[in-house]
Parts: sequence; C-alpha cells; structure tokens
Amino acid sequence: MSAEHAIEIDRYGGPEELVWREVRRAPPGADEVRIRTLYAAVNRADLEIRRGDWPIVCSEPFPYTPGLEVVGVVDDVGDRVTGVWPGAHVITMMQHLGGIWGERPGGYGEFVVVPADTLATFAPEVDAEQMAALGLVAVTAAEGLARLDLPPGASVVVHGASGGVGSAAVALASARGAEVIAVLPRAGKDDYVRGLGAARVVHLDASGLLAALGPRSVDAVLETTGARTFADSTAVLRRGGRLCLVGALTGAQLSLSAWDLLQELRLTGWSSENLTGDELREHIALIAELVHGGLLPPPAIHRFAMADAAAAHEQIEAGELTGRALLVP
Repeated sequence: MSAEHAIEIDRYGGPEELVWREVRRAPPGADEVRIRTLYAAVNRADLEIRRGDWPIVCSEPFPYTPGLEVVGVVDDVGDRVTGVWPGAHVITMMQHLGGIWGERPGGYGEFVVVPADTLATFAPEVDAEQMAALGLVAVTAAEGLARLDLPPGASVVVHGASGGVGSAAVALASARGAEVIAVLPRAGKDDYVRGLGAARVVHLDASGLLAALGPRSVDAVLETTGARTFADSTAVLRRGGRLCLVGALTGAQLSLSAWDLLQELRLTGWSSENLTGDELREHIALIAELVHGGLLPPPAIHRFAMADAAAAHEQIEAGELTGRALLVP
C-alpha cells in the first residue's frame, strides 16, 4: 500500500500527544469512498477525546486519529458506489468518523475513508475553505434553529456567539430575518458578532442574561452553554417561547423555575451524533447555496499545518481563537 501521513495519539493527554506520522493508505471498501483531505476542522470534541474526558468506546482505541469532519476531493470509490465520483468536492462529518466510537481513523489525515452514504457533494465553484469553516458547526446551528421554527422578525438569543456553532447560528438566523441577540462571556468580540448579523450583544460578566434582557422578553433561545445559563434562558422566554439545546460546555446538570415551565414553553435539543446522511445533504445544499451567493459569512478562519495540530489545540484550550481552526495537509 502507498504511504500517507496522519495525526495519531497513543494515549490520552495534552496537545503534545498529537503526533504527525506515516501511516498506510487504506483502499476504499465496496461501499466506501476515499477522500483527499483539503481541510479538517478542529472541534472541541477533539480536545475532550484527546484529554480522555470523553473516553473512546472501542476496546483497543490506540493509535487513534482525531477529527470529526473533512472537506476534500474524492480520490477513489468502491465497486458498489454510485452517485459519487473521483474529483467530486465533498464534505463528511460525524457518523462514526473519529469521535468516541473509534471505528475508523478521523479527519486529521491526508486521506480519509468513509461510507459513501456519509458524504454530501457541493459544486467546485463553492469555496471549499468557507465550507470547511462552516461545516459541522453550521449543520449543528441549522438543526438547532430549525427546531426553533423562527418566523421573520422573531427575536432569538444565541449563546456562545463567537464560537463555532454560535457564530454560524448568528449568521444563519440573521440571514433568515431574525433579530439576533448575541451572548458573549465578556467584551472584546462585539464587532465580530455584529459583523455576522447580531443586532444586540450581551456580556455575561457584566450581568446575567435575565438581568440584561428582563423576563418574558424574547421568542427563542439557542442554548450552547448549559448549566451556567439555562435557568436564565428559560426565564427570558415569552409565553410559548422555544429553546433548543445543542451544547452544554458549562455542565450538563440543568435547572429552571417551575413557574417558567408553566409558560407553555417548548424545550428540546439536538446532538450531531444523530446526524444522518440525508440530513447532512439537505443542510449542505442550503449552506453551499448561501455561501456561493455571499449570504452566509463564514466564521473567522485560522489555518494550521496539519502536522501542527497541537498548536491549534493549545490555542483553542487557551481561549485565544475566535471562529474556526482548520488543519491543512
């Protein structure tokens, strides 16, 4: 077999465990596609898995290649694959690529092999780097916003608005005509989120969300923070308001007032672990159309050589990056 390079870890630990090494290039199976990686986005889940906070489920996880998503060009296809061809621009994510399941090497490599049904294609004239920067965070934001069912002019709170999911949600909701209230932990990134379409910015270190907005003041909340903000997120909802949780960075133990729940609220959530191939293709078709039309600005992009994945992890852990880190082989 031909050789290629990929990032691997041999044990849980710090960013220094991410090692760039030569590996064997695997052929695609009958129902699989091999992709030449153009960009592999870094997600917080990659950091959690690398540290051992989210242990890999399989019995012999190491060596392990991280990476939940890839944008690239099809290099080879299996005998039974139809509808995807060498040279096609594609994106794939989750569905046991990388992640805690450890079923196949993740996206931090020059090539990746995945089932054909986990791919979405997009036209070559659509900017591949922008698609990579949006990627999983935009799909997560789109799924969350779909569950909020926002009519034009509705007010929506977006937590973690300068992060990957949050910044994509601000841009998507604004493009759909919503009034977006961007929530940040502190000042310093206001211009960034306003540039994505936020009409108002709230800083949690200055006041809690409820103190800043008042009770029963907004139509919907996209909750990405979890324990720290959940009670306030329900308290600011109008009667019949809607909340969708897509992340819980500050903790999974949530609380709310019974009096708020009596306001006929609709509370739900979504995990990208549940993403199907059909859902991916539906969302990518819309995202690609918006990107090509200049209607969906990508989050800020920070490029790293894939061999320097440790530097990307270090900067994300230190809170130094706004937007998305992309690894480039």
